[in-house]
Amino acid sequence: MEFCRMNENHKELISMGLTVGIICLTLFIIHRFIPSMIWAAIIVISTYPLYKKWRHMFGNRDNLAALLFTTLIGLLFLLPLSWLVRILIMEVQFFINFLQGLNQQGGAAPEFLKNFPFIGNELVSYWDSNIGQPGKIKDFLSNVHLSLTPTSYYVKQIGTNLAHRSVQVGFTLLSLFFFYRDGDQLLTQVYHVGEYCLGQRWFRYADRLPKALSATVNGTIVVGLGVGILMGVCYGLVGFPAPTLTGFITALAAMIPFVVPIVFVTVAMILFSVGSMVGAIVVLIWGTLVMFVADHFIKPVLIGGAIELPFLAVLFGILGGVETLGLLGLFIGPVVMVLFMTLWQEPQATLYIKRPVKL
Repeated sequence: MEFCRMNENHKELISMGLTVGIICLTLFIIHRFIPSMIWAAIIVISTYPLYKKWRHMFGNRDNLAALLFTTLIGLLFLLPLSWLVRILIMEVQFFINFLQGLNQQGGAAPEFLKNFPFIGNELVSYWDSNIGQPGKIKDFLSNVHLSLTPTSYYVKQIGTNLAHRSVQVGFTLLSLFFFYRDGDQLLTQVYHVGEYCLGQRWFRYADRLPKALSATVNGTIVVGLGVGILMGVCYGLVGFPAPTLTGFITALAAMIPFVVPIVFVTVAMILFSVGSMVGAIVVLIWGTLVMFVADHFIKPVLIGGAIELPFLAVLFGILGGVETLGLLGLFIGPVVMVLFMTLWQEPQATLYIKRPVKL
């Protein structure tokens, strides 16, 4: 009897080891494609209710509905992005040419540095010591581990990076198509696996995660794009150079807490230093107004009570996610915090059931 029990234990251990081994081997083989699959899953979860309405218009032709919707999502992201990349390449080319001329001929500090609020004298002194004389800019860049090479080198580097990212985008769109097409079947399988592994606990997680992810996407991307567009229009109206690129930087900053004020305050200081006091005041007032409305009205409406997380949990989830996983962490971080808070509340819910609180 004891021997049979030992055999059963060994079989269970071997079965668990085999399961873990298969999962680890699979993750090792596909690890380069995991970011693309995660991005596709984030997009699908946040847009699947809209896709179901779209699919209804095509009857039972799931392949056609998924293909057209995936194409639409791809164009929605890729067209504005390609336009911004073209502007970025032009700005990089102009900036590198400026640095090369400055390195060959030297030059006095720009007038706006002298008028920069609070630190103008220090900036001019730093310019004269490290940048203003011929050949100094090359030494300065070498100290910060950068090189003053022809513009074509940087354009080539950007092109290589874009080619690599394009492959990732291609696999994301490919995953997106199959996730849309087989979404109902995949969802059923995920629920079966989750229930098999976690039992009834799975339903607590499954109920909160899609809502949390959709709310995070809405509250992050929609608000970020809105803030970037509004601030970009403001930059253009006050005559700030490269307003589209600066607006895009502001949109990215708006997705991270407390970063947008740094961007538009810097823009206002630059405008003030070149003599555009009215423009600087407009940017400060408009930026403050936009962020106040976005943080106190738009985000609560978009997010609502879907995440149900304390402020610190949301803040640490976003900031920690960005620091650890980059842009992907903007969405993964809050979801992980939702999982943690659900886990944290489980024993408390059990305790309250066993010992109800008396008022």
